[in-house]
Amino acid sequence: MPTTTPYSVNDAELADALDEARERAGRAEDRLARIVCAHIAAAVRDALTTESAAFDATHLRLLRHPGEPLGADGTYWTAAGEQRRLEMLDLGPLVGWVQQLTDSTLNVWGPLCEEEDGLVGQAIGYRLDLAQAAHLPADVHTSTRVREIRARLAAGSHRPWSWDEFTWSHRGASLPAGDPDAVHTDFVVYDAGGPQVAEVSVSYGPGDTDTPAEDVAETRANVELITRAPEDLLYLLAYLDHLAGGADAEELHLRGYCAHCRRSLYSSTPTDELNAADGSTQCERRLPTGRTIPVLHALST
Repeated sequence: MPTTTPYSVNDAELADALDEARERAGRAEDRLARIVCAHIAAAVRDALTTESAAFDATHLRLLRHPGEPLGADGTYWTAAGEQRRLEMLDLGPLVGWVQQLTDSTLNVWGPLCEEEDGLVGQAIGYRLDLAQAAHLPADVHTSTRVREIRARLAAGSHRPWSWDEFTWSHRGASLPAGDPDAVHTDFVVYDAGGPQVAEVSVSYGPGDTDTPAEDVAETRANVELITRAPEDLLYLLAYLDHLAGGADAEELHLRGYCAHCRRSLYSSTPTDELNAADGSTQCERRLPTGRTIPVLHALST
């Protein structure tokens, strides 16, 4: 009887992935509840703002039966503390929003409310602060700063970037990196099309520094940071969109072109694996002898 080798499962990784997915779903549920609170405030405004009546509501009663969605009887309060009630015709749209709030999101809508003294019938009464509810905090992924980051990336040079290193003697002669006679190094950053993007230099001759090796290593690390920053930011923004539910992290985005076959290469947020449009991860490289060998796709730099 044939036997099958069992596939391997990383139980710890699987448990972490499940926890992360549940936390992400919880954050999405909380965000939805906060947006619903803003819609409730908007519904009250729409119901009370007419040509003949100015808006004067400050709080709306929410009714909670534990374990059930919230309800509303239309009771609201004015700034003067007067208790009033919405017309029955206005309750339909309002209750539709209110019923989307539950015990599981009490941590979201609860801080926007004051609990009433005693029960309202069989329910716990809450007074929702309409002004607070109407003010919807911005998501990080749609904030002004993130929009500015996206704009700067879109306006920047063609990616991916690369860099080269040039080492010089005190007479200006070109030397290999690490040569004991070297006193100066230039690092030049290029975009994918070849034009120079930036240049960073470090001098470490006699009298320049007491730590030449450390200075060169630090400058090289800074250049690597500059070079990788656009791709790293794109990666983080894509993952931020995924966490916020605005985009699928598995979606492929253009990374550049293969140094061997010149095909467009793509990768997704969870992995840096490069794929061509046909899903292939490798192509063929022709040797001087005419023979071809399979090679992994590699970004042209």
